[in-house]
Amino acid sequence: MGASRLDTTTAHDLAELVLNHPLYAHTVLLQTPPIDEIFKLVKLAILLRDSGWVFTGESGIGKTDALDRVKMLIRHQFPRICMFTHDAHNQQIASIRAFFKHFLTTIGHSELKGETPDLRHRVVRMLVDDARVSGINLIVMFIDEASALGLQDFLFLKDIYNDLGRSDIQFVTILMGQSPDIEHVIEMLRTNNRHDLVGRFASKVYAVRAYDSVKDLQVIFKAIDDRQFPEGSGHHWTQLMVPNAWDAGFRLEHEATRAFDAIVNGTGKSRKIAFPARQTFLAIRYYLLDAAERDWRGKTQPDSAWSKAIAYAKLQDSLFEQARARKRSAAAKESTNDSGSTDE
Repeated sequence: MGASRLDTTTAHDLAELVLNHPLYAHTVLLQTPPIDEIFKLVKLAILLRDSGWVFTGESGIGKTDALDRVKMLIRHQFPRICMFTHDAHNQQIASIRAFFKHFLTTIGHSELKGETPDLRHRVVRMLVDDARVSGINLIVMFIDEASALGLQDFLFLKDIYNDLGRSDIQFVTILMGQSPDIEHVIEMLRTNNRHDLVGRFASKVYAVRAYDSVKDLQVIFKAIDDRQFPEGSGHHWTQLMVPNAWDAGFRLEHEATRAFDAIVNGTGKSRKIAFPARQTFLAIRYYLLDAAERDWRGKTQPDSAWSKAIAYAKLQDSLFEQARARKRSAAAKESTNDSGSTDE
């Protein structure tokens, strides 16, 4: 069976496979331990009707993918809930009218003409109608790139929150923003004495964690082994890449310790290390592509395979940049605190 595959597989076939493979095309989001942790908190917030959760993480940690996966899980468990995603677009809305036009686009309304009171009424009416049709008096609003929100944006959200409340519809917001920017936004609200807005929209801050253990990698690698493409076909993701090695018993799950050791050695860090999702998945894709080319030629992976993948993914550079960003943020915060103090 393995020999026939080698005879019929070509470099062109492999390229076509990679272009369509879900791991490379990013058409399927895998459930990871950090995503499981976020999902449990979001689910709790929805069940308790508890607005005010903010999820934060550094660049590359996988916030947007985590948010998308969590929304899929929520949709699966609570298919009737009215759920929307509002993207702050990395810029603050300049006017009330522009905000409500943006919000109408978020909730899928195509009619954007009218004066500000008309637009606001249209937003609220549509949300109330959707909630009542669902049979659940609840709107869940995920806000991505929340670090771009300004004071005026939070006041807009408060208006919607209050308007929905008058119609007995509860409004739960889930914010996702990049660290340290989102923490600066929350501090801005406190500086402006808008503790009402903090209490309503940013009372609980949860730092989305990076991967940090062999166990995390085992869970991810096993998920790649277990997923099938097309779904239900019996063809596993890893198997499609290395069919001969798969037949011989190779499983990506068994590579977790070697991958983790390569990360530790390649970054010069101790085994207490946190590594971001973006570079981790890039390293996985590189490793499997390299393994696929070798499998096609009837060769096995060398001991240096994971080290090459980690180096290609620039994991060490990513960790270095994150450390620098944390230092800059701490220095900026210290400078702000110093400038705000006065000598006695």
